[in-house]
Amino acid sequence: MRNITPTLSPVLLKHVGNDVVRRVAPYPIETYPELVREVANLSYQNKDFLLFYRGQDRDYLNKAGSSTYYPTIYRKDVLTAHEAHLRFDMLELAEQQLADAFDSAELEGRQDVRRKSYIAWSILQHYGVCDTPLLDFTHSLRAAATFAQFNNQEECGVVAVFGLPYTTNRITYNSEHDLVIVRLLSICPPLALRPYFQEGYLAGTMDISRDYVDKSELDFNNRLLAKFSIPNDRSFWGKDFEGIPEHLLFPPDDRMAEICEKVKSRVVSEMKNIFVL
Repeated sequence: MRNITPTLSPVLLKHVGNDVVRRVAPYPIETYPELVREVANLSYQNKDFLLFYRGQDRDYLNKAGSSTYYPTIYRKDVLTAHEAHLRFDMLELAEQQLADAFDSAELEGRQDVRRKSYIAWSILQHYGVCDTPLLDFTHSLRAAATFAQFNNQEECGVVAVFGLPYTTNRITYNSEHDLVIVRLLSICPPLALRPYFQEGYLAGTMDISRDYVDKSELDFNNRLLAKFSIPNDRSFWGKDFEGIPEHLLFPPDDRMAEICEKVKSRVVSEMKNIFVL
C-alpha cells in the first residue's frame, strides 16, 4: 500500500517533533470531548483521506520500536513462507466452509459469499474464525474508544487514526493507493447484528497473494495519521458520554456469530486431520 505523510496540528506536531508518528508514544488525551476535537482537527487537515479508527489495549510495537498494524494473517516478527502458506490454506478452507454454511441456511448474500473472496474474508475476520489478509477498522470514534477500554487490564488504552481513500461502494477498490475497503454493514445479511453497532470496515492490500516481496508494504502503519492514549476508566467519558455497552458490541442473539463459531470448529477439526495425515 502507498505510504502517506499526515498533516498534523501544532499540538501533535510538537509531540512528534522530528520523528514520525509510528515511532513516538501515543499523545495523551484525558476526555472523550478532547479526543473528538483532536480528531476533528486531523480530519480538517487531511482532507484527501477518510478517517478510520482502531481501539487497542496498548500500542503494539515491532522490533524497530514502531507501531505495527498488520492484518492477522501476516502477524509474526519472522513469518516463514511455509507458515504463510499454511495460514492461507486455512483461510481457503474457512472460505469454503462459510460458503457451504450460507448455502445450507439459505442466507441472503450466499452467492456473493461464494463468488467474492473479500466478502467471505470480511466475515471470517470480523467474527474471528481465522486469520485473514484484512484488518478491522471502525468509522465510529466512540466504538474505537470503547474497544480501547474493553477487557483492558492496562491503565490506558490506545486509539489509532488512519487515513484511507474515500469509499465509493460497499467494496471500494483503489488502485492508486493499492487498497481494498469493505463496508461490513453492506455485505453482511441482516441476521448479522454485530456490524450495526460497531460500524465495522475491513481493509487490505489489493492483489493479495501468499507470496509477497516486502512485508512492510502490508503494514497499515503506512496509513497512520495519529495515535492517542486514553484513560482506562469511566472518567474519560465524563457525564455527557459513555462507551457502547458490551451487549450491543457483541449481541448475544447474533446468528452470524453462531454460524461462524460452527465454521471455526469444522475448520480447526479439518486442519488437525490434515496434519495427522
